[in-house]
Amino acid sequence: MIYTVVDIETTGGSHGNRITEIAAVKTDGKQVLESYETLVNPEVFIPKSITLLTGISNPMVQDAPKFEDIAQAFLAFLGDTIFIAHNVSFDYGIIKNHFEDLGITFNKKKLCTVRLSRGIIPGHASYSLGKICPALGIENHSRHRAMGDTMATLELFHHLLTEDKDDFVFYSLNQLNKEAMLPPNLDKKEFEELPNTAGVYYLLGEKMEILYVGKAKDIKKRIVTHFSEKSRKKSELLRSIHHVSSVETGNELIALLLESDEIKKHYPKYNKAQKNKSHDYHVCYYEGQDGVLRVDVFLKKFAKNSIQSFSSMTMAKDHLYRLVEQHMLCPKYASLERTKEGCYLGDACSICSKRETVTEYNARVTAVTENKEAKLSVYIVGPGRARGENGVVQIEEGDYKGFGFVESDSAKSSEDLKDCITPYKNNNDIKRILNGFLVNPIPKMYKVWKLDAS
Repeated sequence: MIYTVVDIETTGGSHGNRITEIAAVKTDGKQVLESYETLVNPEVFIPKSITLLTGISNPMVQDAPKFEDIAQAFLAFLGDTIFIAHNVSFDYGIIKNHFEDLGITFNKKKLCTVRLSRGIIPGHASYSLGKICPALGIENHSRHRAMGDTMATLELFHHLLTEDKDDFVFYSLNQLNKEAMLPPNLDKKEFEELPNTAGVYYLLGEKMEILYVGKAKDIKKRIVTHFSEKSRKKSELLRSIHHVSSVETGNELIALLLESDEIKKHYPKYNKAQKNKSHDYHVCYYEGQDGVLRVDVFLKKFAKNSIQSFSSMTMAKDHLYRLVEQHMLCPKYASLERTKEGCYLGDACSICSKRETVTEYNARVTAVTENKEAKLSVYIVGPGRARGENGVVQIEEGDYKGFGFVESDSAKSSEDLKDCITPYKNNNDIKRILNGFLVNPIPKMYKVWKLDAS
């Protein structure tokens, strides 16, 4: 049997989680057979916090191939091997998303070295790659780089194979009995009737009360992952599940939007992420005593002239770095450097080198900090729930209006789409979802039409 150990580096969840580096090594379980490694142009900005972690910067990936350029070569390298990663759901899921954005089906048998480690070598305090490898004497000479983490995971996997006295690897590859994983109070028929399509699913209690709302590209597969988790909180949820239901949405974007609306509407007991998330950090601009416009992060209660809001200080600071790098703003006047002298950009900074007047610089800051997307009026047209149907999301004057479905033959212009929209409420999470979709490379299966387009 041939395995391929894979690791990726990404831009981070707050910016769409696009791949910046891939490394993969084939093994027969004893030795390295072949390797693959490349930087990847994510087509989006790499936040400063991610660069500090991985060492991968925007200039490093500027001339690197895009994922679509390497997709077929990487797929051919993987072949029919078993996909292995440390926390495989992360690496596999993001790679699968990248392939699906290109309209390519990606489906591989996979193993997780975190799960294998817990089963084969129990008793360790932590099974993160940074903790389990040193505990086993495995060195990682390039932590948080794809090949460094891949080689460490490879050595860990080889170690696990030698320690696997109870065929735990074989068992993990051949877990086919999903029925045995079902919650005790859930009717098998309800589970079997779930679709393998994109949509929103509901985990329900004995009186049909909503316990949890989630979204998925494949509803049935996603619900199975809930049943396989073993934490104390998850066990409590599983014992409470008596019914499951779902709503097909045709594509993941509409699933995300509907999920957010349903969580806000029903406030399910076991949903935490969107219930507790607040946008308390605002990137704002203001004029200093010297007349120069500055950009900084403020708490919500002190925010004036807000450009954009974020749920964490790290995300807000990343946005500041993005403004500085992409628009050549002065880091000193973006609160990223404290100095009375010229900033760290040196002669490259037009205001510090006096190649630009305060008035000229302020005009550039004003242009950059204007929320150009606030007045965006578009329809996002994507896959529907069945062949011959499109899913449609409407944004008007920057506000989310709702979504609907229309026959593909009827979707000829924006005028044709107006009547299919069902109104839904806007909120900060909806804004985050739509902004993330529009600023990242839009998957080829979607089209964005201006409201006045034809």
